[in-house]
Amino acid sequence: MVLGLAGVAVVVSGDLGNGSAQWWAYLLPLIGMLSLTTGTVLTQRLRPTESLLQAITMQMVVTAVTLVALSFLVGQAAVPAELDFWLAVLWLVFLSTLGGYALFQYVTRTRGATVASVLLYLTPPTTMLWVWLMFGVPITLTAVLGMAVSAVGVTLVLRSRSAAAARLAAR
Repeated sequence: MVLGLAGVAVVVSGDLGNGSAQWWAYLLPLIGMLSLTTGTVLTQRLRPTESLLQAITMQMVVTAVTLVALSFLVGQAAVPAELDFWLAVLWLVFLSTLGGYALFQYVTRTRGATVASVLLYLTPPTTMLWVWLMFGVPITLTAVLGMAVSAVGVTLVLRSRSAAAARLAAR
């Protein structure tokens, strides 16, 4: 898992100095990842009884209420009328939320928290490839090296989990 994290660090390191965001904005993905990891561990430990659809619905409702409250607090509660905005919302709801989170929850429940967490290390390389395809942002050698390191780390963990499961089944 450390190898996967190192790969992610290499992938994102090339972009850290290129942006104009405040320094604290770079902490937001870290906070998000820590929150997701904490939720994954708690899911494994508490073994919730609700269905996958119920769990995703609860996550979406809590997130929506939180974001609407924050938008009122900062004075940005006006809903844009542009079609691009609504297309982006549909993309986020169906692909990212229902697709991504549902798949993550499914993997967590069927394969365990370790496998689900390790697969998250593939997010930065996948995002890098998607940005290249969609927007033509060039992929650097550093990013390719980071992708390779992440892939090796993920492969090692997944293989060791498979081998451990096979040994357990043989007993």
